Amino acid sequence: MTATVETSPDNLVAALRLPVWNALAERADALRRALPARPDDAVDRWQWWQGMTAEQQRRAALLERLDALCGHIAGRPALGYAPYDPLPLAALEEADGFTSGPVAELVAAYRAARIGGPGTGLTQRPPWRPRAAHRRRRPHPR
Repeated sequence: MTATVETSPDNLVAALRLPVWNALAERADALRRALPARPDDAVDRWQWWQGMTAEQQRRAALLERLDALCGHIAGRPALGYAPYDPLPLAALEEADGFTSGPVAELVAAYRAARIGGPGTGLTQRPPWRPRAAHRRRRPHPR
């Protein structure tokens, strides 16, 4: 993959989706191997959680986050992430340092387009939500 991908939002998302998902999945697999097997039953899972050290609990929480982000990128929106966002910034943050040079350049271009101003095609809010400046507060009835 080269960093010469056209920097339109759709092209950047298409170019980054698989490498970011791979980086997150590899990290999740490594954590999964390092932790005790997680039971499916809620009561057993609570006991599993209580039986771990603080470091293991931290890793288990990170594993849950990585699994949720992988699912979100794969098209199963995760709680806490906007369903219209195909590649949340949290996924890019978790993939930082686990991707190669050309992918890192594409991530930088995507972040610049996402955080950039008008005309970049990527926004921090859905198009149907009014901007905060356009909202008017009604005076409190006295």
